[in-house]
Amino acid sequence: MKNVLLFTVLFFQFGLSYAQRVHVNGRVTDEDGFALPGATVQIKGTPTTSVTDHNGLFRMYAEPEQLLEIRFMGFLPHTLQAPADEKLVEIILREDATMLNEVVVTGALGIKRAAREMGASAQVVENENLNQGKPVNPILGLSGKVAGLRINMYDSKVDPDVQVILRGTRSLQRTSGIDGRNPNAPIYVVDGVPIPNISRLNPNDIESITVLKGANAAALYGSEGVNGALMITTKTGKKGAGTVRVSNTTMFSQVYMLPEAQTQYGQGMNGIYSPTTFESWGPAFDGSMRDFGAPLPDGTQPQLRFAAPERDNRLGLFQTGVNTQNDISFSGGDDNSTYFMSAQHVHQQGIIPEDVNNRLGLRFNGTRRFGKLHTSYNVNYINNKNDVTPDGPWIGAYRYPANFDFDMVKEWQNPNAPGNPNNYFIPNGSWLRNPYFLIDNIRNVSEEQILNFKVDFIYQLSEKVNVIYRLGHYTSNTNGRNTVNKFQAEGTRNTNGSVNDFTNHYSRWNGDLILQYRENFGDFSLQALAGQNFRTDYRKDHNLAANNLLYSDIFNQSSRVGELAGGSSIMEQRALAVYGEAVFGYKDYLYLNLTGRNDWVSILSPQNRSYFYPGVSTSFIASDAWSLLKHSSQISYTKFYASWNQTGNVTLNPYQLNNPYAQNNGFPFGNSIGFLPGLANPNPNIMPEFVTSYEAGLNVGLFKHRVYLDATYVFSDADGQISNANVSRATGYNSMLVNAGRMTSEVLEFSIQGDVIRTLNSRWNLGANYTHTKNIVRELYGDAQFRQNFRQSYAIVGEAFPSLWLSDYERDPQGRVVVDADSGDPIVATDNALLGTLVPPHMIGINSLVEYKGFSFGLQFDWRMGGWFYSETVPPMYEHGTHPETARYGREPFIWPNSVVATEGGGFVENDYLLTSGGGKEFWSRQGAVQSNTAARGDFFKLRELNIAYALPSSLLGRQKAIKEASIAFVANNLFIITHSSNKIGDPEYLYNNTDGYYSFRQVPPMRNFGFNVNLQF
Repeated sequence: MKNVLLFTVLFFQFGLSYAQRVHVNGRVTDEDGFALPGATVQIKGTPTTSVTDHNGLFRMYAEPEQLLEIRFMGFLPHTLQAPADEKLVEIILREDATMLNEVVVTGALGIKRAAREMGASAQVVENENLNQGKPVNPILGLSGKVAGLRINMYDSKVDPDVQVILRGTRSLQRTSGIDGRNPNAPIYVVDGVPIPNISRLNPNDIESITVLKGANAAALYGSEGVNGALMITTKTGKKGAGTVRVSNTTMFSQVYMLPEAQTQYGQGMNGIYSPTTFESWGPAFDGSMRDFGAPLPDGTQPQLRFAAPERDNRLGLFQTGVNTQNDISFSGGDDNSTYFMSAQHVHQQGIIPEDVNNRLGLRFNGTRRFGKLHTSYNVNYINNKNDVTPDGPWIGAYRYPANFDFDMVKEWQNPNAPGNPNNYFIPNGSWLRNPYFLIDNIRNVSEEQILNFKVDFIYQLSEKVNVIYRLGHYTSNTNGRNTVNKFQAEGTRNTNGSVNDFTNHYSRWNGDLILQYRENFGDFSLQALAGQNFRTDYRKDHNLAANNLLYSDIFNQSSRVGELAGGSSIMEQRALAVYGEAVFGYKDYLYLNLTGRNDWVSILSPQNRSYFYPGVSTSFIASDAWSLLKHSSQISYTKFYASWNQTGNVTLNPYQLNNPYAQNNGFPFGNSIGFLPGLANPNPNIMPEFVTSYEAGLNVGLFKHRVYLDATYVFSDADGQISNANVSRATGYNSMLVNAGRMTSEVLEFSIQGDVIRTLNSRWNLGANYTHTKNIVRELYGDAQFRQNFRQSYAIVGEAFPSLWLSDYERDPQGRVVVDADSGDPIVATDNALLGTLVPPHMIGINSLVEYKGFSFGLQFDWRMGGWFYSETVPPMYEHGTHPETARYGREPFIWPNSVVATEGGGFVENDYLLTSGGGKEFWSRQGAVQSNTAARGDFFKLRELNIAYALPSSLLGRQKAIKEASIAFVANNLFIITHSSNKIGDPEYLYNNTDGYYSFRQVPPMRNFGFNVNLQF
């Protein structure tokens, strides 16, 4: 009876409880009545959710008076109480004006600006996207993600340099300024203060990077902003309980994409084997054991199998690199102040043995309010230690025969080992010495310390007027030592010892005083500012070197034979500027922006050092102004913008307009000491070069902000370029600084980003950007039609810059090679051939992010097309018999493929009978000297980043209170690359000596990286 009664009570209690639940029926629309499919409806404080269908309808269980939260991207969240009945509830969401009306970008001077006000293109890359591939250098985290931005690495050494170009090249000048920046590089601005380099910044300290594209967007920075700006905003603390974040990233690096080599023939000359030559002109491999090198001092004879192994032996020179990043940060704040502190240690172990780089970074950011005064301040300290071998080990490796055993020569210190310089199989010096001897005995060691700080004071004079004073300082001190250890031996086996100690100091002060004013006049608004800027740069470099040391392992300039070498230099420059900006608005949908700046720079002559440059831009929010778009269910946002800007630019170093005199011992005769003037005429009439830029663009948001489209056209004209021109030596000079040369640039940019799938638990975001760049040289000095940029890189009037101009074979109108009627050898043309541009005119970036519950899968692809690149590794491979082409015809005479013979009447007949004069070293060395054989198409498509992550759910972390969030990820970079069929050389993305499309014989081959990342938040 008791059980029946208990069951009855529980039944009615459950039924009463269940009866209290109701079906909530609702419809979610925008203010114009259009349905919002995919909106999420969640009972507050519970995991219970629902999603609206294509008509904006949803149906879910809830208890009366429970709070329902409705969210949809691009709209403000809405909360309502669950009704007591099942009547249809109409829910209207209001568009989130802050998405496009309020702060979305960091503009010039570090001032936050609404996107709708800007009349020029800008793109924001948030921290999560920047760090998808866990780069050590934050610049590399931007690759492929911003339309118009091209980033190239120099090689695969630890801590490699990078080149950053926005919207093409504007200057023909190659010499870096006093701050070390490339004259075509954008300005880097960290928290409102310009600095020369951000490659050593901790990427995890960065909140976002706003890319202001071109001089129009960065007009207030003057000459420094002529190439655009990268505005870096670092993290700050937030009000509330303190947060601690800890992370580790461990990556492994492996070399790949070595230049293709032949594996048919081994060492020797003229088809005869020789154990004491490195060149591969010997007989065909037969698998036998053969002597390698001369007998050792103990009488033993080293031997190697005369066969190419299945695995490329050159890989034996490289090791698996290991890179680790360990980070910790603390942040928090209250009503009046915030703080953010971080520390990072980076250890990079390179793919070349013994190459290491260690970086320590410390940061403190803070803010504090004192009534109407708001202050912000930060300080960043970086210590970077680098220990590497220069170019030598790899330079010899691709010249060695295919069966060379790198393991055999590792032990070079043992007097009875094959690797000892006295026993090495060849006596050649320089790069052909034992690579492990080079690794151990030729070292470049340096330590750089960077201190960067800034302080902001913002005082509110009234509701309409603010005063800002910002002071920033950047200093870099580098101490280094380059050494070659002495090794006493006979002839070319001898290595002279040397030491070069150097210090490089650079510092910069930058200050801005800004007055801001805001006012509304009914439908009209005005935002104005006036400012003053000062900048001082100081650089001091000196070195002391000795090139013939007396003893091994003693690197002391006093222990030497001969004279000391070295010198010192001091440079200083100052710049002052005043600037102003006025932004006029009408009904929040039409804006007109006027800018002006005047600079005074110390590096020009007094009569030319003051120059003014203006700018104007406008933006029109059509989706707010036109009723047709305002009430469209498909178009959420439409903005048109246009701008014009003229910027003065000075690409000189201090004192370049002075003629320096250098001391020359023995001049004019005997022991007399004299001074000689420089050979460059320092033209005192040099004026700034001016870059005039035009830009027009369109931003569109579609389907309730689910998809965004951007399109931009840019034209710039850089006239009166500062460059060195050749002059007659009869003038007493061989060159002269001139204002001559003109180059134009046309750029088209398109980007699209949006959610292909968006549900309660999943999202697939897909995006792409496309850039077409057309740089054309319009004029050079005088009547010159071309100018050498670097080796095979040229500036040619009427052609793209830079152009690949090189020697080639004589060809008939169909492009077939003309061979000599007597020898059968291809004829080298008298004139060079223009192959095309060294910069890819077409660039595409593709990104994909799939999220499902706690999992995420991110991809970043990079596709570049239309350019050429030139490799200096190919000619020595031809000369020494390691290039595949040298083995293609069995080292015998052959009919040159696709060739013709010229006839007396000026015609051509197909060559099907004439054999070449030979197929050995002499013949193929001549072909290696024909530069068209060393060029290839620079097209490539690569998987730049891969990130597979999993965030642990709160249910797994709920039993403890310490860890609030945790995630783990697999990360990889450059997992694969697809190149043009003509490219058997390497990665076209690499460059050398600030020269696009140029692959030096010194460069270390590319590498791929993969590893894992762990993040914890406490």
